[in-house]
Amino acid sequence: MNRAAVRFLALWSLSVAAFVSMTGCAGYQVGPVKPTAYQNIQRIHVPTFKNATLEPRSAAIVTNSVIKQLQQDGTYEITSKEKADAVLVGKITRIDRRQLRAAQTDTLKTTEMSLYIVVEWSLVDPSTGAKLQYAEARDLDETNVEVIGNLRSRPGRVVGQTIQFLDPNFQLSERNAIPLAAEDAAKQLVGQLANGW
Repeated sequence: MNRAAVRFLALWSLSVAAFVSMTGCAGYQVGPVKPTAYQNIQRIHVPTFKNATLEPRSAAIVTNSVIKQLQQDGTYEITSKEKADAVLVGKITRIDRRQLRAAQTDTLKTTEMSLYIVVEWSLVDPSTGAKLQYAEARDLDETNVEVIGNLRSRPGRVVGQTIQFLDPNFQLSERNAIPLAAEDAAKQLVGQLANGW
């Protein structure tokens, strides 16, 4: 084969490879993919979440985790209420613990447990206070009331969890576990807010 033919085949192969690689990404969209109802929202204000539990520090921990995740995600800009397109309102409704493992010699002594943080959230209009939501999100009523022991996420509600190993200082174990569960809840909340799931 002469050099011209080799050059032609190499050039042809490169152009075919470039064409295939460009068409392979034809469905990819650069940038954030928000739920349709939130397409016009660019800036969000995040006030401190309400706390309906007996854990005094949990509101600040969850709010800070959500802000951190929103900043890392980059879909929305965090701003003041005056400049915001929407306000993210959140409420910590439950902090629940369930035993995972007991001591071998005493089944009443817990050595490992799951910690759950349940957070209800919604976006509201900063001027009117009207709730903005996408179609899948719904409030609980008589037809879909959830059992107390059933901890599941749904649109507008997230359940963060972590595993907590108990040592003799229970308060220290609790102090270390709550931020981890709050971070898990924040990741799910931002996933619902930014991606719709």
